[in-house]
Amino acid sequence: MAPNPKREMDIVDAANSLKTLFLAQNLTMTAMLLPGSPVLQAYHEMLGSPPDSDLPIDLMKRDTDEGLRFSAKQAFDYVQKLPSLKVQKNILAGPMLSGALTIGNLLIDGSLIDPTDPLTQFAKHFRNAAAHGDKWHFDAKEPRYPAHTANVKLDRSFQNRRATFETVGPYEYFTYLDEIVVFAGRMAVEKAVTIAYRNRANKNPAELHAGLEREFEARGIKYSDPSIQTNIAFYSSQIFNGINPKVRVTPKEYPLLDSEH
Repeated sequence: MAPNPKREMDIVDAANSLKTLFLAQNLTMTAMLLPGSPVLQAYHEMLGSPPDSDLPIDLMKRDTDEGLRFSAKQAFDYVQKLPSLKVQKNILAGPMLSGALTIGNLLIDGSLIDPTDPLTQFAKHFRNAAAHGDKWHFDAKEPRYPAHTANVKLDRSFQNRRATFETVGPYEYFTYLDEIVVFAGRMAVEKAVTIAYRNRANKNPAELHAGLEREFEARGIKYSDPSIQTNIAFYSSQIFNGINPKVRVTPKEYPLLDSEH
Protein backbone atom coordinates (compact mmCIF):
# COMPACT_ATOMS: atom_id res chain seq x y z
CA MET A 1 0.00 0.00 0.00
CA ALA A 2 1.22 3.54 -0.78
CA PRO A 3 2.87 5.43 2.12
CA ASN A 4 -0.05 7.88 2.18
CA PRO A 5 -3.06 6.22 0.56
CA LYS A 6 -5.36 9.04 1.68
CA ARG A 7 -3.50 11.82 -0.13
CA GLU A 8 -5.93 11.97 -3.07
CA MET A 9 -8.96 12.20 -0.77
CA ASP A 10 -7.17 14.87 1.27
CA ILE A 11 -7.16 16.91 -1.94
CA VAL A 12 -10.83 16.14 -2.59
CA ASP A 13 -11.77 17.22 0.94
CA ALA A 14 -9.68 20.39 0.65
CA ALA A 15 -11.24 21.36 -2.70
CA ASN A 16 -14.78 20.78 -1.45
CA SER A 17 -14.07 22.79 1.71
CA LEU A 18 -12.62 25.63 -0.36
CA LYS A 19 -15.73 25.69 -2.55
CA THR A 20 -18.02 25.90 0.47
CA LEU A 21 -15.91 28.63 2.06
CA PHE A 22 -15.84 30.63 -1.17
CA LEU A 23 -19.63 30.60 -1.48
CA ALA A 24 -19.98 31.83 2.10
CA GLN A 25 -17.33 34.52 1.60
CA ASN A 26 -19.32 35.95 -1.30
CA LEU A 27 -22.18 36.66 1.10
CA THR A 28 -19.87 37.95 3.83
CA MET A 29 -18.21 40.34 1.42
CA THR A 30 -21.55 41.84 0.38
CA ALA A 31 -22.67 42.20 4.00
CA MET A 32 -19.47 44.08 4.88
CA LEU A 33 -20.30 46.78 2.35
CA LEU A 34 -23.93 47.34 3.33
CA PRO A 35 -24.86 50.53 5.23
CA GLY A 36 -25.58 49.96 8.89
CA SER A 37 -22.99 47.18 9.21
CA PRO A 38 -25.43 44.22 9.43
CA VAL A 39 -22.56 41.88 10.30
CA LEU A 40 -21.81 44.02 13.35
CA GLN A 41 -25.51 44.12 14.24
CA ALA A 42 -25.65 40.33 14.10
CA TYR A 43 -22.86 40.21 16.69
CA HIS A 44 -24.81 42.62 18.92
CA GLU A 45 -27.87 40.35 18.74
CA MET A 46 -25.78 37.28 19.50
CA LEU A 47 -24.05 38.95 22.47
CA GLY A 48 -27.07 40.89 23.70
CA SER A 49 -25.18 44.19 23.55
CA PRO A 50 -26.78 47.55 22.60
CA PRO A 51 -27.11 47.89 18.79
CA ASP A 52 -25.34 51.27 18.73
CA SER A 53 -22.40 50.16 20.88
CA ASP A 54 -18.94 49.31 19.69
CA LEU A 55 -17.32 45.89 19.83
CA PRO A 56 -13.62 45.22 20.42
CA ILE A 57 -11.55 43.27 17.95
CA ASP A 58 -8.70 41.67 19.88
CA LEU A 59 -5.60 40.39 18.13
CA MET A 60 -3.61 38.42 20.68
CA LYS A 61 0.02 37.39 20.58
CA ARG A 62 0.53 33.66 20.62
CA ASP A 63 0.85 32.06 24.06
CA THR A 64 0.62 35.40 25.89
CA ASP A 65 -1.96 37.75 27.39
CA GLU A 66 -0.66 40.64 25.29
CA GLY A 67 -2.31 41.94 22.17
CA LEU A 68 -3.95 44.78 20.30
CA ARG A 69 -7.54 46.01 20.54
CA PHE A 70 -9.37 47.71 17.67
CA SER A 71 -12.79 49.24 17.14
CA ALA A 72 -15.20 47.13 15.11
CA LYS A 73 -17.28 50.18 14.21
CA GLN A 74 -14.27 52.01 12.85
CA ALA A 75 -13.16 48.96 10.89
CA PHE A 76 -16.56 48.68 9.15
CA ASP A 77 -16.62 52.46 8.56
CA TYR A 78 -13.25 52.27 6.81
CA VAL A 79 -14.30 49.30 4.65
CA GLN A 80 -17.47 51.03 3.50
CA LYS A 81 -15.49 54.10 2.39
CA LEU A 82 -13.28 52.05 0.08
CA PRO A 83 -14.21 51.71 -3.62
CA SER A 84 -16.76 48.91 -3.76
CA LEU A 85 -15.45 47.04 -6.81
CA LYS A 86 -11.87 47.21 -5.57
CA VAL A 87 -12.92 45.88 -2.18
CA GLN A 88 -14.88 43.03 -3.72
CA LYS A 89 -12.01 41.94 -5.95
CA ASN A 90 -9.38 42.16 -3.23
CA ILE A 91 -11.52 40.34 -0.67
CA LEU A 92 -12.32 37.49 -3.06
CA ALA A 93 -8.78 37.38 -4.46
CA GLY A 94 -7.54 36.37 -1.00
CA PRO A 95 -9.44 33.08 -0.72
CA MET A 96 -8.79 32.25 -4.39
CA LEU A 97 -5.04 32.69 -3.93
CA SER A 98 -5.13 30.75 -0.66
CA GLY A 99 -6.98 27.96 -2.45
CA ALA A 100 -4.45 28.00 -5.29
CA LEU A 101 -1.62 27.57 -2.78
CA THR A 102 -3.43 24.86 -0.82
CA ILE A 103 -4.30 22.70 -3.83
CA GLY A 104 -0.95 23.26 -5.52
CA ASN A 105 0.99 22.32 -2.40
CA LEU A 106 -1.11 19.20 -1.82
CA LEU A 107 -0.51 18.07 -5.41
CA ILE A 108 3.22 18.76 -5.10
CA ASP A 109 3.49 17.01 -1.73
CA GLY A 110 1.69 14.00 -3.19
CA SER A 111 3.92 13.94 -6.30
CA LEU A 112 0.79 14.32 -8.41
CA ILE A 113 1.97 17.08 -10.77
CA ASP A 114 1.99 15.25 -14.11
CA PRO A 115 3.56 16.70 -17.30
CA THR A 116 0.91 14.88 -19.34
CA ASP A 117 -2.01 16.24 -17.29
CA PRO A 118 -2.98 19.84 -18.21
CA LEU A 119 -5.05 20.29 -15.03
CA THR A 120 -2.17 19.55 -12.66
CA GLN A 121 0.09 21.75 -14.79
CA PHE A 122 -2.43 24.57 -14.43
CA ALA A 123 -2.57 23.94 -10.67
CA LYS A 124 1.23 24.23 -10.48
CA HIS A 125 1.26 27.57 -12.31
CA PHE A 126 -1.76 28.89 -10.38
CA ARG A 127 0.03 28.05 -7.15
CA ASN A 128 3.15 29.87 -8.38
CA ALA A 129 1.06 32.90 -9.33
CA ALA A 130 -0.33 33.01 -5.79
CA ALA A 131 3.21 32.85 -4.43
CA HIS A 132 4.25 35.75 -6.70
CA GLY A 133 1.71 38.32 -5.57
CA ASP A 134 -1.23 37.29 -7.76
CA LYS A 135 0.77 37.42 -10.99
CA TRP A 136 1.52 34.62 -13.43
CA HIS A 137 5.21 33.83 -13.13
CA PHE A 138 6.82 31.43 -15.60
CA ASP A 139 10.43 30.32 -15.58
CA ALA A 140 12.31 30.20 -18.89
CA LYS A 141 10.44 28.19 -21.55
CA GLU A 142 7.43 27.74 -19.26
CA PRO A 143 4.68 26.71 -19.60
CA ARG A 144 6.67 23.75 -20.89
CA TYR A 145 3.60 21.49 -21.05
CA PRO A 146 -0.10 22.16 -21.81
CA ALA A 147 -1.66 23.84 -18.79
CA HIS A 148 -5.38 24.48 -18.72
CA THR A 149 -8.73 23.92 -17.08
CA ALA A 150 -12.02 23.63 -18.92
CA ASN A 151 -12.21 27.45 -18.95
CA VAL A 152 -8.67 28.85 -18.80
CA LYS A 153 -5.70 27.97 -21.03
CA LEU A 154 -2.29 29.34 -20.07
CA ASP A 155 0.54 30.37 -22.37
CA ARG A 156 3.64 32.53 -22.18
CA SER A 157 1.65 35.71 -22.96
CA PHE A 158 0.17 35.57 -19.44
CA GLN A 159 3.57 36.36 -17.88
CA ASN A 160 3.24 39.04 -15.14
CA ARG A 161 -0.50 39.47 -15.71
CA ARG A 162 -2.84 39.34 -12.74
CA ALA A 163 -4.05 35.81 -12.04
CA THR A 164 -7.33 36.53 -10.24
CA PHE A 165 -10.17 38.40 -11.96
CA GLU A 166 -8.07 39.17 -15.04
CA THR A 167 -7.72 35.42 -15.73
CA VAL A 168 -9.42 33.39 -13.00
CA GLY A 169 -12.67 34.89 -11.75
CA PRO A 170 -15.09 33.42 -9.20
CA TYR A 171 -16.70 31.15 -11.83
CA GLU A 172 -13.38 29.88 -13.16
CA TYR A 173 -12.07 29.33 -9.62
CA PHE A 174 -15.11 27.35 -8.48
CA THR A 175 -15.15 25.13 -11.59
CA TYR A 176 -11.38 24.63 -11.26
CA LEU A 177 -11.96 23.19 -7.79
CA ASP A 178 -14.67 20.95 -9.25
CA GLU A 179 -12.15 19.62 -11.76
CA ILE A 180 -9.66 18.98 -8.96
CA VAL A 181 -12.31 16.99 -7.05
CA VAL A 182 -12.94 14.81 -10.11
CA PHE A 183 -9.22 14.35 -10.81
CA ALA A 184 -8.19 13.41 -7.28
CA GLY A 185 -11.34 11.42 -6.53
CA ARG A 186 -10.96 9.40 -9.70
CA MET A 187 -7.34 8.62 -8.83
CA ALA A 188 -8.34 7.38 -5.37
CA VAL A 189 -11.14 5.18 -6.67
CA GLU A 190 -9.08 3.87 -9.58
CA LYS A 191 -6.32 2.74 -7.22
CA ALA A 192 -8.83 0.92 -5.02
CA VAL A 193 -10.51 -0.73 -7.99
CA THR A 194 -7.18 -1.70 -9.57
CA ILE A 195 -6.06 -3.46 -6.38
CA ALA A 196 -9.39 -5.28 -6.12
CA TYR A 197 -9.16 -6.34 -9.76
CA ARG A 198 -5.58 -7.53 -9.35
CA ASN A 199 -6.56 -9.63 -6.29
CA ARG A 200 -9.82 -10.97 -7.73
CA ALA A 201 -8.79 -14.62 -8.15
CA ASN A 202 -11.13 -17.16 -6.48
CA LYS A 203 -13.28 -14.48 -4.83
CA ASN A 204 -17.05 -14.28 -4.98
CA PRO A 205 -18.94 -10.96 -5.37
CA ALA A 206 -19.41 -10.54 -1.60
CA GLU A 207 -15.69 -11.00 -0.98
CA LEU A 208 -14.86 -8.58 -3.77
CA HIS A 209 -17.33 -6.08 -2.31
CA ALA A 210 -15.77 -6.36 1.16
CA GLY A 211 -12.30 -6.01 -0.31
CA LEU A 212 -13.30 -2.85 -2.13
CA GLU A 213 -14.77 -1.43 1.07
CA ARG A 214 -11.43 -1.98 2.80
CA GLU A 215 -9.55 -0.27 -0.02
CA PHE A 216 -11.99 2.65 0.03
CA GLU A 217 -11.67 2.96 3.80
CA ALA A 218 -7.86 2.95 3.57
CA ARG A 219 -8.12 5.92 1.20
CA GLY A 220 -10.52 7.92 3.33
CA ILE A 221 -13.51 7.36 1.02
CA LYS A 222 -16.80 7.23 2.92
CA TYR A 223 -17.87 3.89 1.52
CA SER A 224 -20.98 3.68 3.76
CA ASP A 225 -22.68 6.39 1.71
CA PRO A 226 -25.55 4.77 -0.29
CA SER A 227 -24.33 6.16 -3.61
CA ILE A 228 -20.82 4.84 -2.94
CA GLN A 229 -22.25 1.45 -2.00
CA THR A 230 -24.07 1.37 -5.33
CA ASN A 231 -20.80 2.05 -7.14
CA ILE A 232 -18.96 -0.60 -5.11
CA ALA A 233 -21.64 -3.14 -6.00
CA PHE A 234 -21.25 -2.27 -9.69
CA TYR A 235 -17.45 -2.44 -9.56
CA SER A 236 -17.58 -5.77 -7.69
CA SER A 237 -19.94 -7.23 -10.29
CA GLN A 238 -17.74 -6.07 -13.15
CA ILE A 239 -14.58 -7.42 -11.52
CA PHE A 240 -16.27 -10.76 -10.80
CA ASN A 241 -17.03 -11.01 -14.53
CA GLY A 242 -13.38 -10.35 -15.40
CA ILE A 243 -13.85 -6.69 -16.37
CA ASN A 244 -11.64 -3.93 -15.03
CA PRO A 245 -14.36 -1.27 -14.66
CA LYS A 246 -14.02 2.32 -15.78
CA VAL A 247 -14.28 4.79 -12.91
CA ARG A 248 -16.46 7.88 -13.01
CA VAL A 249 -16.38 10.53 -10.27
CA THR A 250 -18.62 13.59 -10.01
CA PRO A 251 -17.99 16.65 -7.82
CA LYS A 252 -20.09 17.47 -4.81
CA GLU A 253 -23.29 19.12 -5.96
CA TYR A 254 -24.49 22.52 -4.78
CA PRO A 255 -28.06 23.65 -5.49
CA LEU A 256 -28.29 26.04 -8.42
CA LEU A 257 -31.03 28.64 -8.42
CA ASP A 258 -33.10 29.44 -11.46
CA SER A 259 -31.66 32.71 -12.78
CA GLU A 260 -35.19 33.98 -13.53
CA HIS A 261 -36.13 33.96 -9.84
